[in-house]
Amino acid sequence: MLKLLSSNSPLSSERLAGAGCLFSQKFLKIWFAGELDEEAVEHLKRKLGEVLARRGRRILLRFYLEEGSHESYYDALRNILLSNVSLSIVVEERPASELERDLEKASGEEILLVLGRGASKPSRSAGLIVEEVGGDARE
Repeated sequence: MLKLLSSNSPLSSERLAGAGCLFSQKFLKIWFAGELDEEAVEHLKRKLGEVLARRGRRILLRFYLEEGSHESYYDALRNILLSNVSLSIVVEERPASELERDLEKASGEEILLVLGRGASKPSRSAGLIVEEVGGDARE
């Protein structure tokens, strides 16, 4: 059951933050753009495994999706999440057209940007590490 909290609820945001709420903790940010095919799914699963091996536990996965790609996306997402049940993973979906703008806003933050097939390389951004599926990481 999903329960929404209002500001006058006994579990207000101030109380949750004081109790070490999941949303007040730091997340490793992994953003993905491009086609989420089988090779990309395996790449993301390896990345999440590396995070777990380094004793990381909280990850923000943000997917930049092209219009019409949602059907195959949900199957791929289920595969990724079920392979990493010991991690706390927050998933966000954004239109692919917003990637450059979001990178500008996040300049200076540490972000791993994984580029799948069909994704164009973004302009440089401070703190950004770019990996291409099937390729190497570049800062």
